[in-house]
Amino acid sequence: MKNKKSNREIQRFNQSVIHNFDVSVIMSFYKQHDEFSCILPRNAQYLQRNGIEVIIVMDEPTEQKKMLNLIKQYPFINWKLIVNEREHSSRNRARSLNVGIKHATKKYILQVDPEVEYYTDIILQMRQLLEYYPRHYALASRAYVSSDLEISNKNIDLFPFMFCGNIMVQRRYLEQLNGYDESFLKWGGENDNLRARLNQIGLKKLILPEAKTLHRKKEINLFWRKEEEKRHSNSEFRKMFYPQESLANNSSWGEEFDTTIYNWKNNRYAEELCINYFNDFLQHEIKDSSIFQKKYKKLILCQAYNESEFMSGFLENMDKYFDGIILLDDESTDNTWELASHEKLLLKVKKRRTCFNDLENRNILLNIASFFQSEWFCFMDIDERIDERFDNFNAFENDTTIDVVVYNEVFLWGNEHTYKGGIPYSHKGIRKIARMFRNMGHASINTLKKKLHFMTCPCFKNNIFYSKILLKDYGSLTKSKRVKKYKMYLEEDKYWDLPDYDYLLDLQTELYELNKIELQ
Repeated sequence: MKNKKSNREIQRFNQSVIHNFDVSVIMSFYKQHDEFSCILPRNAQYLQRNGIEVIIVMDEPTEQKKMLNLIKQYPFINWKLIVNEREHSSRNRARSLNVGIKHATKKYILQVDPEVEYYTDIILQMRQLLEYYPRHYALASRAYVSSDLEISNKNIDLFPFMFCGNIMVQRRYLEQLNGYDESFLKWGGENDNLRARLNQIGLKKLILPEAKTLHRKKEINLFWRKEEEKRHSNSEFRKMFYPQESLANNSSWGEEFDTTIYNWKNNRYAEELCINYFNDFLQHEIKDSSIFQKKYKKLILCQAYNESEFMSGFLENMDKYFDGIILLDDESTDNTWELASHEKLLLKVKKRRTCFNDLENRNILLNIASFFQSEWFCFMDIDERIDERFDNFNAFENDTTIDVVVYNEVFLWGNEHTYKGGIPYSHKGIRKIARMFRNMGHASINTLKKKLHFMTCPCFKNNIFYSKILLKDYGSLTKSKRVKKYKMYLEEDKYWDLPDYDYLLDLQTELYELNKIELQ
């Protein structure tokens, strides 16, 4: 069959989506805090993922304090909270949804109601499908159930599912239409009208029966659709289902209000949320309060465990290239914590150590990074140095089309002038490693198999730039260091299917001269 993708291609696309969903979830609110607070604990796991922002558009101001307190309990969801400060009676949602579209920053829009529970992972299901069908819009199914009813695989098929909301589509198509039609004043009709206008510009409909949502309501009215129909005239129905033209509104659509009281990109509550996060750690030190409101070009994320030998040299070297450093101490037993002192050290935090879990440590650093306003983040190890001959940050750091930067790395061997050739996954001793990535809000590294030796960038599948930057790794410089590292890897990786570490004990290794490296 033509255009049928292989399993490998499908897996590649799925991984790409998981690493960066690139979705703005828009919810229109009118006095729905209580319903949303009941649903959020169930939906949070789906919203707290890479490249997802959640835009709450409150079409009246009375519940904004309660809503603000609620979303602060979920600091790793990329929230935007926009409030209409004018009180009014309930009305059609088109205007508030358009405000959300105007504030969205992601490629895709998912419009979903606050009371809707994601029974399946609808965000992933819809987003994956649209990866293959770009000129389409996707609809998840919805069933109306009571607020306290327990739903399981045993009774889920008893409920009638329909496709009347929960739409995902590329943002550019909504902008092409000037958003939802703001001439709708009564409740209902804006979703039907939008789908009809998307059809008019050539988009096709994709319905996903397997993507199931539950609209939770205290009282279920099985005849709600017929009652809604009675409220609309024949001319209104024609506008819903057979609009005369695809373009709606004037150029000022979506601009009725724009008071933003919470924004993940410029989080005025970052210090408060970060300190709350540190309550579970052994200790922390923050340079000063201003670090959370400053804007940075690029910050380092690094972890340390008994790195007193390398700490001073690391801080001195990194000072030349980065604007700030965030340090996680893995409960060192030497004086690493005390030596971690530098003007550019923004904060340091010490966690409890049970074993060396690289994945856990890096995700903790990503959690902390989400409280900072930086264009770029970069993972570095304390025993690494940047070679000043190859430090071409200016080749990419201002290019907005790049999301991930790959460095080169060599393992110094025997002395500071030679490096080992037989390193796994290298070309004559030079490895390519993804280390630097653009800030897309809170992110995490997703891997199900490993706690060591994984791709360290949370969005490494797309928009990659291969730089000339060269890292010199001092961690294998001497025989004693190599033997120590070998034993540690064997101990920590004994339950995992990982590469051979015998290269660390290789005495007949081929060495290359560092000063003869040429990088394209």
